Amino acid sequence: MSEGLAVAVPGPLFFYRPGKLFPALSVTGRRCELQCEHCRGRYLGGMRAVSGPAELLSVARDLQASGGAGFLLSGGCNARGRVPLGGFLGAVREIKDTTSLTINVHPGLVDAAGASALLASGADVFSVDVLQDRRTIAERLHLGASPGDYRRTVELLSPGKVVPHVCVGLQSEEGEEATLEMLCSTRISALVVLGLMAPLGSALPSVAPDRMVRFVRRAVDRLDVPVLVGCMRPRGRADAEIEMIKAGAAGMVNPSPATVRWAVAEGREVVEVQACCALHL
Repeated sequence: MSEGLAVAVPGPLFFYRPGKLFPALSVTGRRCELQCEHCRGRYLGGMRAVSGPAELLSVARDLQASGGAGFLLSGGCNARGRVPLGGFLGAVREIKDTTSLTINVHPGLVDAAGASALLASGADVFSVDVLQDRRTIAERLHLGASPGDYRRTVELLSPGKVVPHVCVGLQSEEGEEATLEMLCSTRISALVVLGLMAPLGSALPSVAPDRMVRFVRRAVDRLDVPVLVGCMRPRGRADAEIEMIKAGAAGMVNPSPATVRWAVAEGREVVEVQACCALHL
């Protein structure tokens, strides 16, 4: 090696483990009007329901008292693809003013008024699902929205910290490429890559691990922000997890033990974080 030639050293590798210190809360319980083909409300079942702002404040106070780090505020969408968060945003503002909790809000699609209210709430980050495939939006999400509505949501929230989520395998590969193209020209803080997990009885196939690896590689090459591997993905494939890290993923939610052992053996600096990966750095 030539004298003076610097060798690039990979940065820290973040492993995110939300758990009880960073719970997921649903403002609609198990209800969702869209009933998307890949979910049908099943992911809401793993969230704690909060019936109103008073209950949200109570949950937050208990979480603060028990040493919690924060929470994800989400829920099912209405027919317009929006999570009905309006009545909870005053409580979010109060929580931010009176506790040290970090808040990740998943709002769905937003308009200008909704974005203004969300930004005023003081939430730390906005997690936004993004697609650019018209057919997927209509047929799999049952939503009368356009690719432009997703761009507009990202742009309206971009005065804050916006972290788009892309579910690989949900839309066509052309749609995934168009999504990356769109994100290249918007202001975002990080990208979370998910993988389609087919529900029982569905005609949708779970994403192939190599397709996730390829998408992570393309995202790392094209975006000037951290790329993270999120919690919704097929499990049991440490080989694919390792390949995504080799491709440049900066972090991963709940990696398999074999992946952790590989990272340590490789001499990577591993940072364990009890929070959502959308709160990266």
